[in-house]
Amino acid sequence: MARKILKGTLDAINASSFVGKAKSIRDKLSYRIYQAKGASRGREFSRHLQKSGLSRVCFTIAFNTPWVIDALTRAWQIHSPGLSLVVVDNSSSDAARKSIERICSARGVPYFGLPNRRERHWSRSHGTALTWVFDNIVRHLRPEFFGYIDHDCFPVAPFNIPERMEGKVVYGLKLPANENFRYKPTVDDPKWHLWGGFCFFRFAAVEGLDLDFGPRMELGLDTGGGNWLPLYSRLAEADISAAVEEPAAVVLAGERSEHHQMFDAAFFHVGGSSYADQKTRHHRTAQHRELLRDYVWETYLGGAQNRIASDS
Repeated sequence: MARKILKGTLDAINASSFVGKAKSIRDKLSYRIYQAKGASRGREFSRHLQKSGLSRVCFTIAFNTPWVIDALTRAWQIHSPGLSLVVVDNSSSDAARKSIERICSARGVPYFGLPNRRERHWSRSHGTALTWVFDNIVRHLRPEFFGYIDHDCFPVAPFNIPERMEGKVVYGLKLPANENFRYKPTVDDPKWHLWGGFCFFRFAAVEGLDLDFGPRMELGLDTGGGNWLPLYSRLAEADISAAVEEPAAVVLAGERSEHHQMFDAAFFHVGGSSYADQKTRHHRTAQHRELLRDYVWETYLGGAQNRIASDS
């Protein structure tokens, strides 16, 4: 009983707006230190992209899973959604970085390795990487459109993102404030964010903003939620193009897996490919990972003969 009371007390403290703001300040200070790491390399990389003529760019943050980058780069060859793909590697494994860089080289996809940073919180690590890319690459590149796609979200049907953004400021997966983050949204609560794994922007509309792709748990917002105050709270409905999310069930070895999604009937998102979600025994088995990899290749990418990565 005492343990439950203590946990409830700690949860209440952590859910308070004061603690949330304090953590936000802490995270910003930590990020400013990290932002300076590799900044000159980021500018140099942006110049390389400019020389390549890239003005409509989609960045993906790779993380320790070469097979999904293999699949994503192949999917981009088959169904490029009107943006050039750039892989930014946030892997903690040196072996994974080498494999991912080799895949990108083979497919002619620009590759950039982020400075190493220890971060245990998955959403914060992802958000920090997205913000670093915006500050150190996008601001110097000044593209017409830019955006982010999760490394395990594959274009699987014809789709044109710039066309979808005609007359819009942003496009992506719009998510409301989530009470699962110890936040209690009300009926009239307007807070929302574009998920950091599927969000796209018109650069001219955001170039002067201090964008923050980190989570804001105290507001009920996950990765990308830090953009609520500087951007999303200021947008009219006419500025937003929201993707439609539908469940995409997958049957592997006779068992039905429900945690996958399809966005706008054109982007297949594999749930838990980096294995941060360990809720089911399937995510803990190499066999399941191999079955999932094979399903993606056979269903959407023309078969395993087109693979580069040998691991799963």
